[in-house]
Amino acid sequence: MKWSIPNRLARLSMVGRLTDCALMSFATPADSVKHLIPDGLELMTRGDRAFWNVVSCRVDHMRPKSLPTAVGVSYHHVAYRLLVQAMTDRAELVQGLYFVRSDADAALLGTVGNRTTDFKFHPAAITLDAAPDRYQAVVTTADGAGDASFELGATAPAAGPRHPQSCFATHLDAHEWLTYRPLGLSVATRRTASRLRLAEVHRDHTAWRETVVQLTGFRSAVFEILNQTPERGLMPEHATRVADMDYEWRLGKTMPLHRPAVAGMVRPATNPSPAGVA
Repeated sequence: MKWSIPNRLARLSMVGRLTDCALMSFATPADSVKHLIPDGLELMTRGDRAFWNVVSCRVDHMRPKSLPTAVGVSYHHVAYRLLVQAMTDRAELVQGLYFVRSDADAALLGTVGNRTTDFKFHPAAITLDAAPDRYQAVVTTADGAGDASFELGATAPAAGPRHPQSCFATHLDAHEWLTYRPLGLSVATRRTASRLRLAEVHRDHTAWRETVVQLTGFRSAVFEILNQTPERGLMPEHATRVADMDYEWRLGKTMPLHRPAVAGMVRPATNPSPAGVA
């Protein structure tokens, strides 16, 4: 089963190459984050848990699709997203990621990005150390609100017991359920109705290569400010490193939302195969 995104006219296509990419998933009590998403979106949950997806990466030569590589902007990006879903007026269940915050070390990107996306860019100094057997990201912001550090180690075991408080019985269960979703979702509220805003990422899904690794340390002022701490139920569930690959971001699509939002929507038992986002 592949991702199916309803056909709408795209307003803007951006291209670039994703490198030094790490994806980290955290479970958290759903009640602790439900206030962060707008009406029209619903958290994807497993029991009483919702899920953060945190990306740390470098993007090389980001630019409009029609322009040459030489004019592109390269930058580092760390973003905090919640797994969400929404029902359209055609009863299509759309699943993706809602951006709570992004930090990037390109000022121009923040200015333009906040006009063209709902990624919520903030200026930051970001350093990545992406050696074959270790990965470290350090984020520094002017007010400290986005300061963070993430450390990943070697390949994680493919078998063995999970943490007793984990939502998932096996590593395979966690890996399949938390598969990265190539779609950013947000809501545009109009006077008479709300529309679902899509930020699609297209890629060659046959070139997608990720390796499950160990998350050996993390600290995040974003999580701390939002009371997302281990003491309050935040738990690392899954981490991977992704091979370098070309990406295309298609921005500007919207779809009518079903109103009111359907309560209790559940995720399909079989996880779709990724077709094409960080």
